Amino acid sequence: MRRFLSGLGFTQGPGFQKTSEKFGVCFEGIECENAEHAENWANNVKIKFENWSQIIELTLGSLESFYDDASDFEDDLQDEIKDWLAVDGWGLLFTLFPFEFQQYFLLMYSHIQRNHDISNEDIFYRIRNESEARGLIPRVEVKLLLMIGGPKEHERRKMLLIKFNGSNFKRIAKFSVEKKRLRRTLAEIAAEVVGQMVEDSEDLEIPETLKEIVSDKIVDADWVSDCWLTKVQNS
Repeated sequence: MRRFLSGLGFTQGPGFQKTSEKFGVCFEGIECENAEHAENWANNVKIKFENWSQIIELTLGSLESFYDDASDFEDDLQDEIKDWLAVDGWGLLFTLFPFEFQQYFLLMYSHIQRNHDISNEDIFYRIRNESEARGLIPRVEVKLLLMIGGPKEHERRKMLLIKFNGSNFKRIAKFSVEKKRLRRTLAEIAAEVVGQMVEDSEDLEIPETLKEIVSDKIVDADWVSDCWLTKVQNS
């Protein structure tokens, strides 16, 4: 059961983080919307999903292709998480089920696992089809927001909200996303200056090998300027 419901019982609370070459993602906490059902969830579900490592890895993967459109990143990550929930994210998915369906699910899982040696993905489709629960995968919403004000404010840090819309309540996982300032070589240092002054590296008469570095720095400059432009507009 633990192998199938991955993530249940692990302890990766607020402060757990992972990094890639360009980004760092830190789990900040979890909230529940709909207080009445959230209380029932807390009373009935004695084991909680606390393994956010895979969600962070999915986030870091989607961030690698981040250019200048947050909505593209949000859509990509939403699709990645929904696919993950159906195969390896059953621990989190289980906590989103109503308590009655959790009991029904455990009975079905026990029956299928006892009589068939099949993968997590096949078990998901068997349970979905046999229970006629076509909406097992909840609607996932992803939002990448600026962090203006408060102790976490930083020009390189944004807040990532991932909302899992369960049948009775919504769980909102919060992550901070920090874009690293990479100044490891003279080329990166020079490209940072150039990236603050141009909008497209293709307009520059420089070697192709340097255009990629400048393009990264243009994205970097836009990431930072979003914070300062918003602060000026709100002042």
